[in-house]
Parts: sequence; C-alpha cells; structure tokens
Amino acid sequence: MKKISAIVLVVVTIFIYTSCQQFFTYSALEWAQRDPSDLPTEQQISYAESILSSGDTDAMADAYAVINDLVTEDPDNVELQLLAADLAIGGSGIADAITNLDLDDLENSVETILADLDLDLVAASAVHVEAAAALDPDAVSPEQYLNTGLILLAQAAEEAGGFGNLNADSLGASLKSGEAGFATLEKADNFINLGGGNLSDYGVNNANL
Repeated sequence: MKKISAIVLVVVTIFIYTSCQQFFTYSALEWAQRDPSDLPTEQQISYAESILSSGDTDAMADAYAVINDLVTEDPDNVELQLLAADLAIGGSGIADAITNLDLDDLENSVETILADLDLDLVAASAVHVEAAAALDPDAVSPEQYLNTGLILLAQAAEEAGGFGNLNADSLGASLKSGEAGFATLEKADNFINLGGGNLSDYGVNNANL
C-alpha cells in the first residue's frame, strides 16, 4: 500500500471516529457476552442496537456478522442496512486504532493504525450505506453519508494509484471519466456533499466532476 493512500485511510479513520464517537460510550451490557447467533431474530436486532454503545470491538464485529446475514436475507430493509453499516465501523477497530494515533508523528503511526483496522469491515460499512441510500436516501444520516464518502475517497485514491492522481497533473489535466478511480471519486463527491462536506475540504480539486 502506498504511503499517501495509507494517510488517506488515517484521515478516514479520524472522521469516522469523530462522527460515530457517540456509539463508543463504554456502557456495561449484562447480555453482551451472549452469542447473538443463538437469539431469535428480533432479539438479534435489539442486541446489535445495544452493542453499539458497548465499546466492545469484538462484540460489534460478531453482531455485524449476524446482522449481515439478516441483510442477506432481506436486502431491501433499510434499517438493517444502516445498522450493519454502524456495526461494521465499530467492529473494524476504529476506537482501538485511534488510541494509537500520534498526531505529532503521524507518518510513523500510520502502519500501526492500519494494523489495528479491519479494512474489510470499513469497506463493508460503505457498501451497506450505499445500498440504504439507493433504497431510501432520506434514511441515511449526514454522518453516514460523510463517512461513506470518505471511505470511497480512500478507495478512489487506491484505484487511481495514489491520492495525488485524483487532482490535476503537471499539465493541468484532472482524472477524467473512464480512468481508474474516477467512477469511485464521483460517488465519493456525491456522498461527501450529501454529508455536508466538499472534496476540496480533503485536498481534492478535480475539474471533471
């Protein structure tokens, strides 16, 4: 993974954590030690909703696996899609990764941050929000739009071969339609705008959007 892409992912991590930190209140849950897969469907959903406030990364990852199975059975359920998205973010290790972030030595802490993150779950969160937005755009919160836009921005940078390739090159030409990363960048731009942000806030200025 290129260093610039890693830094983009750190930025994503910071903003996801900032937007979702209300979930990580570390409240005690007496039933958090139960295996959610053994619960009836309604209780699985209630358990998953409650586990978001537990601060327990492993429990959220386990709950995500259960809710993702329910999403597979009922993909048009917007509430399940968004619940899965939030669980994926929590289960990805965001809170743990943030504790390892050294803002005074960002470059050297990037590898530690990435090692602590389950990037598959981070990516899965975006997939669920995209699905929910396609079903009911109004059901998605600004924070979920912004978080997903940032994840897509990181993915676009990876596809384009580096964050710098998203912007104008030395001849003033920007990444354009048909080139690797552009379609994902378009989606990132849309979701970030819906979240109240702008690509320029994150150092991206592309004349072809």
